[in-house]
This record gives sequence, structure tokens and C-alpha cells, in this order.
Amino acid sequence: MRLLLAFALLALTGCTVINTASVPSDRSGRDVFVTAGDIPEAYETLGLVQATRSGVLLFGFVDVIGTDIDAGLKDVLIPQVREMGGDGAINVRFRQTQYLPVTKVFGAIFFFIPLPSSVTVTAEVVKLQRRAELPSDSSAPVVSR
Repeated sequence: MRLLLAFALLALTGCTVINTASVPSDRSGRDVFVTAGDIPEAYETLGLVQATRSGVLLFGFVDVIGTDIDAGLKDVLIPQVREMGGDGAINVRFRQTQYLPVTKVFGAIFFFIPLPSSVTVTAEVVKLQRRAELPSDSSAPVVSR
């Protein structure tokens, strides 16, 4: 019986957690873009931003505040980029509190002790250097080829 319990605990602690977040990556200027690397376009750095969102996991699994990566990017980082007047965020790095599944199960059993949770997002806010449109001059001759 002890061997079976030890094997079950070992199997639960070996699980892998994969988090995903869908963020805009189009640099057309319609929305703020986010990328984990650099971009090949010319840009002006407006500064670095580090945003943290903290909360708790109730019952080991229920994230009431939204301290996952998706919420960290959409609810914390993108508003900061807009506030700074940036077109996007490059070199984005994040750090999120992760718990093993066995810890989450203990959090559900001992529900009166919530598990602290947080996500921290760090990025470089940039403004793209777009080429200015050529001024239209009605007196200039129109050349057709």
C-alpha cells in the first residue's frame, strides 16, 4: 500500500505545465504588438516596464484575480504600453508562480489556506519609426509610365 501511494505521489509531481497566451504580433499599427525577441524594423525605445499582478489560488486551482501569463500580458502589460505611447513591446520576459499538481491537491484539501500566486512581465516599450508619407503637391506634374 505504501509503495502504491509513493508511486502515485511521484507520478503526480512529474507532470508538466504548459501555459500559452495569445497576443497580437502584427506590427501594422492597428494594435499593440508583443514579441519575445527583437524586431528588424527601426524603433525608438520609450523605456522598460515591469508589471506584476498578484493574487491567490483558491482551493488550489481557482485563479480569482487572474495571475496567469495571458492576464499578465493583456491586462497588465498592454495597458502600460498604451499609456507610454508605444506601438509595442519587445524582449518580453515573464515569471509566473507555478505549483506542482500535488501541491494544488493539498491546496484543495486545505482550502482555508489559499496559495499565493503572481505573474511578473518585463518588456522594452518601443515606438516604431515609420517612414513619413510623401506630401501630395497638386502643382507637381503627374508622370505616367
